[in-house]
Amino acid sequence: MIATTGIDERYAEEWLEQQAISGLLDVAEPGPRSQRRYALSAAQHLVLSNDESPFYAGGLALLAGGCGVATPRLPDLYRTGAGMPFADYGDDIRLGQGLFNRGAFLAQLTQDWIPALGIADLLAKPAAAALDLGCGVGWSAIALANAFAGLTVLGLDSDEASILDARRNAVEAGVADRVRFEVAQSDQPLSDSYDVAFYFESLHDMGHPIESLRAVRAALKPGGAVGVMDERAEDEFAPHGSPLERLFATASVLHCLPVGRSEDDSAATGCLFRPRVLREYATRAGFASIDVAPIEHDVFRFYLLR
Repeated sequence: MIATTGIDERYAEEWLEQQAISGLLDVAEPGPRSQRRYALSAAQHLVLSNDESPFYAGGLALLAGGCGVATPRLPDLYRTGAGMPFADYGDDIRLGQGLFNRGAFLAQLTQDWIPALGIADLLAKPAAAALDLGCGVGWSAIALANAFAGLTVLGLDSDEASILDARRNAVEAGVADRVRFEVAQSDQPLSDSYDVAFYFESLHDMGHPIESLRAVRAALKPGGAVGVMDERAEDEFAPHGSPLERLFATASVLHCLPVGRSEDDSAATGCLFRPRVLREYATRAGFASIDVAPIEHDVFRFYLLR
């Protein structure tokens, strides 16, 4: 075993037993500890080892580790009211966030979510242009370009390392001729016009979400629309929340609120992005139509703004 895996045999035996006790591995061949064989079931494979699966959870381990590295800085932030830029959370947060959404973007975004939002026709127009705000490492923009052959996409993100990763991912995916990534603040004026703009799990992290929505609204072509995918937080605060609400609340205190407060005069939205807050932001930005799309998802809620 040492020659094959580089792991000490006794530690490997203990670790495999722990994984099986936790339900993360199946026992494929029972027997004495030294001869027992373990395997992933099909479902376990989707969650633990297939990073193109929409159910892949490996990114959560990186996200948790990244938050852990940043935790010693949080007490001072809570005392002073300061924020912590996304880049200060390190590589694990950036890579973990990319892995967390990658499978869903590749397998569900254009196949399921775009049709349900009712904007596929806008993206399929000749010479259509889309905007991806808070694009991260680029998987959403790449998925859009793969699905719509005539579409050009501009991805914007304030994190330089994410943009460098996104550019490399676009080259490897063969869409760099139609997908461009730039470092930019989310609320800056936009010089071009777009058929559709997207915020994929990014609006709640922005320090100035209303200003960003206003800039996007001004850059939309006539008949254009904005798609927002964000956390499926409950309508109102309630103690003893669901497991999902507990996850959102934890992410907010460790990461999302500090990141949002890293900009001056921040809206300080946080991860608990409730529907009434989205509606308030969109209304103040000048959008007349704000609809929740009929998409059932355990983690995300989808909005269409016109």
